[in-house]
Amino acid sequence: MSVKVDVRLEPKLDRGALLLGGEPHVVHCHYYNHFLQTSIEDAEGIYPVEEVLVWTAQEIAHHLFRQLFAQESVSDPSKRKALVESVFTRCGYGKVSLDLISSEGGEIGTPYEHYAYTYAATFPPRPSGKRGVSYFSQGYLAGAIEAIYDLPLGTIHSEQTACLTQGDPEVRWRFWRSEHRLPLTPSVGEGNFQTADLAQMAETTIPMVQIRDAVLGLPLLPDPETGLIEAFGVILTFIPGNYYALISERHLDHMEKVMGPDVRPLVLDMLIESGHVCAFNTLGGIMQSAEWDAVVRPHLKTKEDWLYGISAVMPAIGWGVVGCIDTPSPQRWQVCLKNWYETTTLAALPPSQRRLDHSPFAQGLLSGIMALIYKAGVSEKRLTFDGELYRQLFQEGRLYDGRFIESRLLGASQDVVEVTSSRQ
Repeated sequence: MSVKVDVRLEPKLDRGALLLGGEPHVVHCHYYNHFLQTSIEDAEGIYPVEEVLVWTAQEIAHHLFRQLFAQESVSDPSKRKALVESVFTRCGYGKVSLDLISSEGGEIGTPYEHYAYTYAATFPPRPSGKRGVSYFSQGYLAGAIEAIYDLPLGTIHSEQTACLTQGDPEVRWRFWRSEHRLPLTPSVGEGNFQTADLAQMAETTIPMVQIRDAVLGLPLLPDPETGLIEAFGVILTFIPGNYYALISERHLDHMEKVMGPDVRPLVLDMLIESGHVCAFNTLGGIMQSAEWDAVVRPHLKTKEDWLYGISAVMPAIGWGVVGCIDTPSPQRWQVCLKNWYETTTLAALPPSQRRLDHSPFAQGLLSGIMALIYKAGVSEKRLTFDGELYRQLFQEGRLYDGRFIESRLLGASQDVVEVTSSRQ
C-alpha cells in the first residue's frame, strides 16, 4: 500500500508507559528479543511453543487493532490494511504489504522482518529442519487480519513458510480462515496499571524529569527502506509489554505442567538471564551512545549518578516509573518499581491463573546495571560489548543478585527490588 498513515505512541508520564491501541509498548533490542524467544523455543520437544510465541501475539494484535480502528474511526478494509502496515513499520518490525490478504486469508512476504533479519545478520545459520524465527510477526499479522475483517479472535490460522535464517530470500507466512477457532484469550490491554510521579530524589542533583523528557524526544524511527530501528548500536523494537510478560508466564506454566515443580528454578534463572542480556546490550548501548553523552552525561559526577540517570531513562522506554529508595552504593541498590510493565500485565490476571509472583527479568536487569557500572566501569571507559565481557560479568559467577522484597503480585502496593553484591 502506498497510503502513508501517521502512527504515534502516546506517552503516559504518570505511568512510565507508551500506549498504542490500548496496548502498553516497551523498547527492547534484538539481542533480548532473540534470547527470550530462543530460550522458549528450546522447549519445542516438551510442549508446542507456537501456542506461546504465536498465539500470544495474535491475541494482543487483535485487541490493539480493534481499539485503534475504533479510535481512528477507520472501517474500510483497505484503509485498515494501510494502518496495520504503518504500525508494523513504526514499531520497528519491518515492512509488509497486505495487498494479497482477504477475509479468507492469503500470503505475506517480505525481506525485512525484525526477528529474521537480525537473526540472519547476527547469529550462525539455523540448523536444518528448524522452522523460521518470525513467530511474533506471524501471530501479530494473524490478529491484525482478524481485526481488519471484524472476525472473532482465533478465526485466522497461520504458518511460516520461508525464512531468511533458512537461506530463503524473504520471510513468508500463510494465513487461512477456519471454522475451528484457536483457543485464544483476549488481551488484558492496559492491565492493572498504577500511576506515580517520577520523583526528584533529594540525595541527587540528577534532573530525572528532564532526562526522561529528553529521551522521549529522541527520534527512534525506522529506516524508510527496511522498517527497522537502528539506535544505540542495536536494532530496537516497540513490542507490546503484554507479549513479553505473557510468553514468560505461559512458558513457565507449560514447563511446570509437563516437567513438574522441579523445573521452576531453571525457568526463573533463564528469565533472570534475559534481564542480564537486556542490561548488557540495550542499556549498555544507551550508556555509551552519543545521545547519552549529549543529554545525560553532562549531569553525571559519580557512579551513583549513573544509576539515577539510567533510572530516568526507563519511563521513557515504557518500562514503568523507577526510583531509588535510598542512596545506592557499590554493595547495595534498593529500587522501587511503580507500574513495572510485566507486573502490570500479570496483576490483571486472576491469581489462580498465574505462576509468576514477581518479575525475574527485573531482577536480572537491575543486577546487570550494577555490574556494568561498578565492575565493568562503563562510567569510566568505552566498553566493547562482546562475549568475553559478558562472560566476565554474568557467567563466571554472578557479581550481583537481585531479590524482590515486596511484590504487587503477592499483595504489596509496589514492587521493591534489592540488589546486593554477591562478593562482599
